[in-house]
Amino acid sequence: MAKTLPICIFILSVVSRSCYGTMLATEEYGWRPVFVDNEVVIGGPFGENFIWQFETQEDRILAFNILDGNIKEAQDFLSIHDGADIYSPNVLLGNDDIIQFSRKGLSETLYTTTSKATVQFAKTPISHLKLRIQKAANCSYNIKPETQCGRMVDEVSCYCAIFTNENQTDQTMSCLDNGMKLVSFESEEEEELVHRTWSTQIPFWTSLTDTRRDGSWLWESTMTPLSNGNYTNWFPGRPLIQESDQFNCMLYGGSTYLSFWGDVNCSALANAICEAQP
Repeated sequence: MAKTLPICIFILSVVSRSCYGTMLATEEYGWRPVFVDNEVVIGGPFGENFIWQFETQEDRILAFNILDGNIKEAQDFLSIHDGADIYSPNVLLGNDDIIQFSRKGLSETLYTTTSKATVQFAKTPISHLKLRIQKAANCSYNIKPETQCGRMVDEVSCYCAIFTNENQTDQTMSCLDNGMKLVSFESEEEEELVHRTWSTQIPFWTSLTDTRRDGSWLWESTMTPLSNGNYTNWFPGRPLIQESDQFNCMLYGGSTYLSFWGDVNCSALANAICEAQP
């Protein structure tokens, strides 16, 4: 499930009010951290030694990028610390692991390894600078053997392909055991980007099932019903419409369904796509 987030831009003084609550800026260290749920964008004026603290929920990390600019150049004016104070390690582009399967063309982004970060301005930027802070899902090289992960949809979500054959229930648990969920394709763009990364030559499980009520398909990972008007990509003639059929889970790919969705028995064996959203 890809997520679209609103952008709010703030012109800040010592205290400013945003659509997400009160934002604080001060030359003194020690203000209560700003909690990041939806994205936050801060944009000067910034003086020397301005310090901002940010935090998000404990099982997520923080992502920083520059709108209409370059994060590397911005580091001449500010430092981002991976933790709750200015003595925490700096987050640097050179320290970031490059996840091989992330999509080229995403904006240059710095990621913390914890749920807290501190931003310190060493000097006043020479041009107007807009720093975006987002909550992000952690994304590693793998969550189990024979797994590939990356940020191919946006900067804050993570997708992993599991290249072991298991039934749909076991693949659901494999995702959950690693803090992820079996994928829910709720937009054509999301599905196309995942297909482009791992192709459709082999079949992959998704979270779409009608096991709760025959004929009523539901993305179980998000508990979103597949109703009229929702995005679908069924293979012609699928899903089967008949009483008490045993084809209650959806997978895509392979020689039968190609890039389309097919309803099959949930006990069939296939690979899987997991996702973690911020």
